[in-house]
Amino acid sequence: MAAASSIQPPSVHSSLARDSALSPEMDSPESRQPEDEEAAAAQPSEPAISLRDLPDLEPEEIERRLAKTRQELSNRRKILIKNLPPDTTNQEVHEILKEYELKYCFVDRNKGTAFVTLLNGDQAQDAIRSLHHSTVRGRLINVTLQPTDSLLCLTNLPHTFTAQQFEELVRSYGNIERSFLVYSELTGHSKGYGFVEYMKKDSASRARSELLGRPLVRESKEKSTSTFTNLHSKCLCVDRLPLDLCDSEELTQLFSETYKPVFCQVRFHNSLHCNCTENY
Repeated sequence: MAAASSIQPPSVHSSLARDSALSPEMDSPESRQPEDEEAAAAQPSEPAISLRDLPDLEPEEIERRLAKTRQELSNRRKILIKNLPPDTTNQEVHEILKEYELKYCFVDRNKGTAFVTLLNGDQAQDAIRSLHHSTVRGRLINVTLQPTDSLLCLTNLPHTFTAQQFEELVRSYGNIERSFLVYSELTGHSKGYGFVEYMKKDSASRARSELLGRPLVRESKEKSTSTFTNLHSKCLCVDRLPLDLCDSEELTQLFSETYKPVFCQVRFHNSLHCNCTENY
């Protein structure tokens, strides 16, 4: 969750409507364009809204937002069951997982692996605790969370971005398994980043490609979304670094003397020089 990025977030403000009393001649695209350009040049850019400008939320609204994130985080979690007997059937996997609600199941007999989607994260975690290193017809099976390359983290979003706006943004690239913003547990306001998991890898690739240059898009490790606590960024911003320190790899090595960060970024903005790192 890199908080510092030079990439500008998408605009969420609608443009102002022009006066409807204009004559047809004046309202034509040809006659309107120069005037619009002049007006746009003269119009000062709208200042970004800071967290301090946002209104206080009622405790009930804060809890509602946090509960929504917890629900989406837990929704439709995928597990892998490995080292199954080669002739294992879907019906047998359903029997193994009869205590849980399956949404999807596919058995790759060549690999002895079952790909399973359960109703929620609680069921997935319970299945892992109960079935990992158990035996199926004399074979020791491994049950783990399924890694995914369809899970993206979008950062540098406006703090005024709503859950609906975020869903509309990410849904335009394909069907999604889940999407959610991360909110402050103290204020209930967005922290400026969110997660989306697509049903298909192609959709995630398209979103990653087309959103580049708008919000900052990063692939997210499953570990970062395994629990509600892990969602919250552990990001450090350090300024007043030497101006000749401009290599992210050098910064990574510097911080690795204490603990190796999973992400490190150097940013120059006007005369400000800073970097962000994050650890999970």
